Amino acid sequence: MSVLPERWQSRNLVYRRLLENEITEMQNLYSGSQYISEWDGSELNASQIEHWYYTGDLPPGGVKENYCLFAVRLMDSNELIGIISVYHGYPKNNSAYIAFLYICKDKQGQGFGKESEIQLSDELKKLGYKEIRANVAVKNWPAIRFWINAGFNGVSGIYGDKVHAANTFANLELFKIL
Repeated sequence: MSVLPERWQSRNLVYRRLLENEITEMQNLYSGSQYISEWDGSELNASQIEHWYYTGDLPPGGVKENYCLFAVRLMDSNELIGIISVYHGYPKNNSAYIAFLYICKDKQGQGFGKESEIQLSDELKKLGYKEIRANVAVKNWPAIRFWINAGFNGVSGIYGDKVHAANTFANLELFKIL
């Protein structure tokens, strides 16, 4: 199974595997995503990026070699604006799983998320992947709109609490055929 290359790019952005000396910078960016916890029930993990870098964000039975963590940077200024976390080969060998995609709040609404998703899809298709999956909190309406508009129109599962309440949470697993 092939994994994404160390570096790839789109029109305005460069995607590069996170380097160890960038962990703190990316953790600071990641901390800005914590408003999502209102929708998915997660708690701020002050060492999340370090964990992903050294251990990965792995599915059941997953191996670190199939996991990639990318810094998303503006091509013209090298400013870190986003994070892409991908697992290759789950739940099927020809599937890729977007574990996390985030563009910093002050850059949202400018098309960088869409540009990233399109380029990621193109890169994975070149490697022979047939589908991409993404997990999104049911209460995260902006993300649901984003993924559906990006062509993630299939639902392969819903997981989490069975009753809706302020303190309950569930996730949709969406997929897109490449």
